Amino acid sequence: MALMFGSPSRKGRKSVEDAKKDQRLEMARNIYLAGKIKIVTTEVVPNREVTGTFGLIVCRSYNFDNAFYGLIAQAIDANADAILSYRESVSFHPEGDKFYSCYGTAVRLKKIK
Repeated sequence: MALMFGSPSRKGRKSVEDAKKDQRLEMARNIYLAGKIKIVTTEVVPNREVTGTFGLIVCRSYNFDNAFYGLIAQAIDANADAILSYRESVSFHPEGDKFYSCYGTAVRLKKIK
């Protein structure tokens, strides 16, 4: 009977890499929503001093959430406390697609006494 109807569809199944990527983005989302990482558009964070700079981090995607939370995941991977000078841009393609870019500088902070 199974041969008559064919094998089950594999379209809905995710690969192991996709599952890990989704888990990583979900972790970054939870850390951001808990307020454990700061994201500012300025070059400084009030009452904090930059003790280390990890450099520019960039994440691009056709989905804004993936670009934003992917940027946070990169900062976490670099062991950063904050993203300074955060910027985002959107590119529009002739077919109607939007391509999001999020970028900033990953830094380590300490409180000013």
